[in-house]
Amino acid sequence: MALAAGAALPFSDDILAEILIRLPALEDLGRACASCPAFRRVITGRGFLRRLHTLHLPSLLGFHIFSAQFHPVEPPYPAARAARAVADAADFGFLFLPGPGFWMVRDACGGRFVLHRDEGTGPAFNTIAVCDPLFRRYVLLPPIPDDLAAAVECDVFFAPCGEREAAVAVAGALESFRVIWMAQCRTKLVAFIFSSASRQWRAIASPSWGYLNPGMAPVTERSPLHWLSYAYGCFYWLCSRLPYRSNLIVLDMGRMEFYRVRHPSGYMLEECAMVELEESRHGLFNFISNRPNHGEGASEWVLENRVLLSPKYKLNMLGVADGKLLLHKTWFGCISLDFKTSQLQWVRGMIQTGSCTMLALYTGYPPSLSLPTI
Repeated sequence: MALAAGAALPFSDDILAEILIRLPALEDLGRACASCPAFRRVITGRGFLRRLHTLHLPSLLGFHIFSAQFHPVEPPYPAARAARAVADAADFGFLFLPGPGFWMVRDACGGRFVLHRDEGTGPAFNTIAVCDPLFRRYVLLPPIPDDLAAAVECDVFFAPCGEREAAVAVAGALESFRVIWMAQCRTKLVAFIFSSASRQWRAIASPSWGYLNPGMAPVTERSPLHWLSYAYGCFYWLCSRLPYRSNLIVLDMGRMEFYRVRHPSGYMLEECAMVELEESRHGLFNFISNRPNHGEGASEWVLENRVLLSPKYKLNMLGVADGKLLLHKTWFGCISLDFKTSQLQWVRGMIQTGSCTMLALYTGYPPSLSLPTI
């Protein structure tokens, strides 16, 4: 028999939570949340949502151009409805951040964005904010204490949480995060790592450019690092600068050090992404070039699969989310390539980036199933 409007449920909230947490899909929870006030009270509770997020990974919801434009995924992509709800609810123009100055997105991770404020001081910007556009919350990071005048180019991006940040998060502090501010100096790389748990920066310096990519001269202008990706606790860049050979540069977050890794033998790396495969294996996606690499590389890489893509469109790698490699086909749109099945899937239509080609991938949950991250 159906309950009359306003009638109390014949069991406690704890029992109801145990029933609701077993719903197989987030869409089912969204419908339950909208159908009954008692369901909504339980589902939107902090403890329930924290438990839910451990069972369901965040989904790709859209792409954010660094010039403050959000492009949600589109049907038939599974998260299209949640993406549209987030696009309507969040402030992706970041109007809640303090002025003066123009804020530019550098990276996104887990519902958060990291931005820097353009203050006209050259490449070594020093005002950095981490924010949650859905809940309109932000925190300004403390200044980096070192002199940055020697930086040729800078980048800012999120790092996965370490053991200390994870312990804080388990204790209930959702603001736990780490940010890397990386300075590409004339003779080496310097990574400044900020932890929200300690509220301090820690510096890690690399060996010389000549060690990271043998024979390469000091860097005085354009950055030689391209195609940042992350897998199993390490960040990877392709270090490529003609006429020098290419290498993969690694920042190991466990060992807190930089080192180089040889790329697969027989292939010239031009645009690539490191990904996490099953059984803790690393995978390297690369657009195969017809140019030889003169036998350089490492033989421990094994070619497992080739995926034929239409030569009709120019392709660019956008990043990795939902266990898939995201690609943008010029004059066509965004597609995903599944690691396991090699299947291609439509994600959304073409993204008009204008003169800005940098994108941040936004992952998260529907607004009713989201928690503040700051």
